[in-house]
Amino acid sequence: MSAEPLKIDDDRFLINRLIEQAPTHTLVREFFMNAQENAALAPEGQRTVRIYPTKIDGVRKLTFWNTGPGMSEKDLRVATNLSSSINKQLALDENFGIGAKVSGLTINPEGIRYRSCRDGIIHEVTIGYDEELQTYVRFPFQFDDGSEDTVFDVTWLATSEGMPKNTDWTEVVLLGEDHDHDTVEKPIGKKVSVDRSYIATQIFQRFAEFRPGVEVFVNTAMTKGGGKFEEDRFRSLKPLSFIVPELPNAEKVTCPETGVTVHYIHDPKHDRYSHTLSSLKNPATQSTTFCALVHKAERYDIKNKKKWSTVAPNFGIPFGSTVLTIEIVLPDEMALPNQYRDGLTLPSDRSALTTEHFATLVRELMPQWVKDVIKDAHPPSDDNLDDLQKDLQKVLDEFKVPTVAFSPSKSLPDKVDLFDQGTDETEPSDSEGFSEDEEGLVRRIDAQSKRASATRVRRAPEGAKLSKETKALERVPEIEILVKPEDIEAKGIKGRAGKYYKDAQTLFVNGKYSAVDRMAQELELPFAGQVEAEELRKLVLRAAQRFTAFRVGKATCYAISKRLSEDWSVDDLDRATSPESLSLAADDYRQSINVARKWIRTELKAEALEIEDTAMD
Repeated sequence: MSAEPLKIDDDRFLINRLIEQAPTHTLVREFFMNAQENAALAPEGQRTVRIYPTKIDGVRKLTFWNTGPGMSEKDLRVATNLSSSINKQLALDENFGIGAKVSGLTINPEGIRYRSCRDGIIHEVTIGYDEELQTYVRFPFQFDDGSEDTVFDVTWLATSEGMPKNTDWTEVVLLGEDHDHDTVEKPIGKKVSVDRSYIATQIFQRFAEFRPGVEVFVNTAMTKGGGKFEEDRFRSLKPLSFIVPELPNAEKVTCPETGVTVHYIHDPKHDRYSHTLSSLKNPATQSTTFCALVHKAERYDIKNKKKWSTVAPNFGIPFGSTVLTIEIVLPDEMALPNQYRDGLTLPSDRSALTTEHFATLVRELMPQWVKDVIKDAHPPSDDNLDDLQKDLQKVLDEFKVPTVAFSPSKSLPDKVDLFDQGTDETEPSDSEGFSEDEEGLVRRIDAQSKRASATRVRRAPEGAKLSKETKALERVPEIEILVKPEDIEAKGIKGRAGKYYKDAQTLFVNGKYSAVDRMAQELELPFAGQVEAEELRKLVLRAAQRFTAFRVGKATCYAISKRLSEDWSVDDLDRATSPESLSLAADDYRQSINVARKWIRTELKAEALEIEDTAMD
């Protein structure tokens, strides 16, 4: 006896469930992919995709039209079945034919109309949801003689509307949720508002390249800029790969071990406009910088705008995400798309693949010119935070926390000195980076400073290197104090004191956090009248920001030290360094009031000495 293939007893239930659970955001991808695949089969020079409105009873309906082999009556019946396609290979690693119809019917129960011309004859079929049958069907149409059919000849009607019959083509019209649904204005649902150039932007972002020779044209009424009501004109849509040669710089770097290629692209703003250069060179779409995985010329896990700015530090881009695009190109065999093609998975266990999995690689392969772009994008600052970094390093070194590159020991170090836990301080501790000389003057311990220091540091002999043990200890994060509202918003710390990026070892501090203002107000009172009011306010604000950064940094160091504890999980460590936890540490500003006042006095005396020296000269 031969094996018996499994069958589906209730196929109606399965079809309904498959469609109703499909994601809506893949609609544009699915219909455009079908269109360009078919257009790529047309003779060279005739490979065209057009996207435009079709008016049905005065209501605009989104339409995809392409050249390429047309479909006969029989082909249309087959093509409108689920998991069925014409001129395609049905395979998980290919563009199998389940997506367009499934995601399309989810949003268009009123129907999806297909027309196709083959050998001079144009046929039509419409699929949609039948309320009476409570399932998805090919709708029957009745003719004058009373007969009915689901696929029929519309050659005369289509040609009278201006459609050609001397070449093969296919047209798909999305009818929406009901008769009144304008699927051009709201393509993914009547209740979902999108930008006018949504269709063009979705295609531009999703597809790294178009199929060879395929030209794409989007109706002017569906693109950004002028021509909102000009439905008789089209704009050409180009992929980013077509525009990259015209941008200032771009470079592909391949990892020899994994075969993954990272494409670094510099896409700055135009001197006179707020748009990126790629956007101006591709007027059909709104182009912004982004980070994404690329697999078989399609992008996945796209992060752009605020989402890209927020995660960019993990990729070694603390600043400059608005002018840098990162494409992580995966070898074909490294990934598989999931069922609905809105994400990538590992072939071995089907676990999700994201851009974050390759953040370390992006940092390690980064060319020098990209680092220069990041450096140029760094907000200007006159404040040197080296002394804070050194003081925090002392705090962290006491715990002897190994870096992740070395096998961490779960045992505690032999000795851990206790540091202050937020109580009021009457004297600055050594870890604050200050000392008193014989005259009682508080001075910063900074070997690079031109001001006096109570401590001399001997230089290591030429050729000397840090010991292996020292290099193995965790380094304190790089502190960046943000003061521009747009930078604070971009890093997602509005209303928060800071955010720690553990992979990039960067700590962003909100220089406009509420505790900074409260501390500055309290610091200003004792010094009123000693210096010009505006200069004093600038000085006390610097002090408030610096010591807020120190409190946030110290809390981060304590959290990092918990890596040594077996009782702290990775999730516990993440919670300890969350923006909310760091904000609580920043709120205890009175622990730093006294040392901040001494810092201000030191600065005022140093400035007075400089003025006196200048006068004597």
